[in-house]
Amino acid sequence: MTKKLKETAAALHIPPKMVYNDRVETVEVILSYNDYKTFLQYLADYVDWELLPGYLQDAVGHLLADQARAEQEDEAPASLLDVMTDLGIDTGSIFRRPTEYPI
Repeated sequence: MTKKLKETAAALHIPPKMVYNDRVETVEVILSYNDYKTFLQYLADYVDWELLPGYLQDAVGHLLADQARAEQEDEAPASLLDVMTDLGIDTGSIFRRPTEYPI
């Protein structure tokens, strides 16, 4: 186990519960929610994205998205129309009411 992984394991608040099969092989590890987030943060910081299975890529992606939302919590999200106007994109032809389209 690498030093960083040992430090991360030591940061867990509740010891993980191990689930074994009939051959006494570990088949599951149960973590608290906060410890699961700590584990995902470790993966995000130190593990190559391409080495992670899809379900862990998704979990890390959700964690990072939640962190980004938390950082921007003070700012209200801008509407698409406002962003396009700020970028100088003509929105008149894009955002028509359905009654303005010819039948």
